[in-house]
Amino acid sequence: MGTRGERLKKARLDAGFRTATDAARSLGIPYPTYAAHENGSRQYEADEAVVYARKFKVPIEWLLTGKGGVVSQLPRTPLASVPVIGIVRAGIWQDVSAGDGSLYEVVPAAPDAPAEWQYAFTVEGTSLDKIAQPGDILVCLDCIKSRIDIQDGDLVIVEWSRFDGQIIERTAKRIRRATTGIELWPESNDPAFQEPLRLDGAKDGDNIEVRAKVLWIMKRP
Repeated sequence: MGTRGERLKKARLDAGFRTATDAARSLGIPYPTYAAHENGSRQYEADEAVVYARKFKVPIEWLLTGKGGVVSQLPRTPLASVPVIGIVRAGIWQDVSAGDGSLYEVVPAAPDAPAEWQYAFTVEGTSLDKIAQPGDILVCLDCIKSRIDIQDGDLVIVEWSRFDGQIIERTAKRIRRATTGIELWPESNDPAFQEPLRLDGAKDGDNIEVRAKVLWIMKRP
């Protein structure tokens, strides 16, 4: 059936959402983002189709390609949300006690892990501009709660802390396993962010740890 946007509109109407505004509000995403996906001015990708498919109870393949019927094979469970708890930005040290001024909104959880193990961060700055722009949301899986094994190539949230954790620099970097150990590489075009960080490179009481794995990137309009 038609375009991705037309299929999304049909799925939304069949699911009982009379307006795009109602759907966006229920999904927990900005109306301009959803509206652009439905009217075709911006095409949604596979990770976003997962969220829409679960919400509107239709197959992901049908949303993306038009193949197959519109009878959902997904379980009829409510779409969970996770909180946006802070920002990621290289080169900026944050005072943990002061907070970081984030909006603490909620966004859809990734469907392939329990929502209670997830949270999200807002991207700021240019240290991730190859794959995410300022305002985009990184939905993440907590390493400790999930006991996940981080793999080579994973995009992860890295926290570099000082003064017993009183200040932190929180960034997102790509895991690369080298002969000398694990390196954390920026996904950036900015000349200021081109050098890797070593996981064992902390000195003078500092601590560097991988806090979470990025499951998907929610794009802003």
